[in-house]
Amino acid sequence: ATADAVTGMLKKVVSDPLGTGTKAQIPGYPVAGKTGTARKAPYNTGEYNASFAGFAPADNARLSAIVVVDSPQGSIFGADAAAPVFQQIMRFALTYERVPTS
Repeated sequence: ATADAVTGMLKKVVSDPLGTGTKAQIPGYPVAGKTGTARKAPYNTGEYNASFAGFAPADNARLSAIVVVDSPQGSIFGADAAAPVFQQIMRFALTYERVPTS
């Protein structure tokens, strides 16, 4: 029950228009994931890591991936720097592995 509840929350991160992971959406596949933004030590440098960790298809996971962007240029947020990279990699991997769409 707990795993189903957490998966539901992670799916909303990607599918809800107000979610932070909407740039990780893959047509035909439900995706679940979490964005992340973290300051790098030492914390006074103004440098960040941006991340997105997720899996697909969300209801019957076949593949998972974590994308971490070290010191992203432009936006420091995982939603902008890492989620689109995850989307490209996962879309390719799902196709390559011939995972059927939902």
